[in-house]
Amino acid sequence: MHNVFRYLTMNKRKPTYSKDPKIELKAIKYYSDYQLEWNILIPRLREYSIQRVDFLSIAGDAPKDFITDSEYRLGHRTRQQRSESYIAKVGSKFYPNESITEQLITEIGKIYGLKIADSKLRMIGPQVRFMSKYFLNRNIEQLTHGAEIYEYSLGKENYAQLAQNKTESDFFTFEMTREALSQLFPENAEKIIKGYVEMLTFDALIGHNDRHPYNWGVIVPIQKSRAPKFSPVYDTARALFWNIPESRVQQMLTDDRQLEKYVKNCLAPIGCDKEPYVDFFRLIGIIWESFEVYRNNIEKFLLHTPLKLACEKVDKQFGTLFSKERSELIKRCLHLRQRKLLEVIPSYQGKEELSHAD
Repeated sequence: MHNVFRYLTMNKRKPTYSKDPKIELKAIKYYSDYQLEWNILIPRLREYSIQRVDFLSIAGDAPKDFITDSEYRLGHRTRQQRSESYIAKVGSKFYPNESITEQLITEIGKIYGLKIADSKLRMIGPQVRFMSKYFLNRNIEQLTHGAEIYEYSLGKENYAQLAQNKTESDFFTFEMTREALSQLFPENAEKIIKGYVEMLTFDALIGHNDRHPYNWGVIVPIQKSRAPKFSPVYDTARALFWNIPESRVQQMLTDDRQLEKYVKNCLAPIGCDKEPYVDFFRLIGIIWESFEVYRNNIEKFLLHTPLKLACEKVDKQFGTLFSKERSELIKRCLHLRQRKLLEVIPSYQGKEELSHAD
């Protein structure tokens, strides 16, 4: 077991792999400074077909492929029934901690009842991949990104100018987003907005700071007989110390001010009409105060029980993939961020059991 839990520093040594001509190795920009024998700790994907993602027009700079696998799943007897498709990414900016952290975030989202894209970690060839389940049926539906929704509301030229200047987070507000969704999907707007509010609140809870308009969307059926719906949450890697080296992790564990600063530096992707430059927690507080209809959707992220289960998940499922220090820091951060959410919602009385949001 000693060989499994080897600690390799970035400066001393990078992982080496035997070359397989069938597998295209993805370029790694930065290796995390905590490396283990990943091929022992993470299952290997054995039965799959692989394609490039060019035909999907998927945004993001992480190296990725479109993979269809045939792993056994309970209740699926035939290979055809077992077949599922995934976007398989290599977390190249802090490998492989970026991918491991994103998988943890998926598991935390499920605990809180968030509609989040299913995912798994697998070894494909010699590299760790974060595999996000492809949730569209391309024959009958398509994904309309937030960027397209804003473009429809503002006009193509106006939105293009905003996007070019990278001022979306300074310009867009919750009220404006709500209005744009209502304008484009008038009959289904409230249900879609509730999904958007849950995504925002979850991002505030975990400290996700990359929710740009291409990182959320609405699933729109090609046939008008079916209703549009808010898509499962996806691309949620930029949170929970995903690119923080071990030395900094240890510093934040021993210095509460550094952890407070890290939490404070996570900015909201939008503002609100009352306070255009609002911080993430205050944004959720204003939505709670101003829109009672969304309180159930926020409340599910304020409860103690799912927080406790999320921290248990960190230890039980990810304790062998993170250092003990990183696991501890993630748990402290989750507690701190939930406490800050509660502080901006003084009218919240608290409930022991999870309420069922519409």
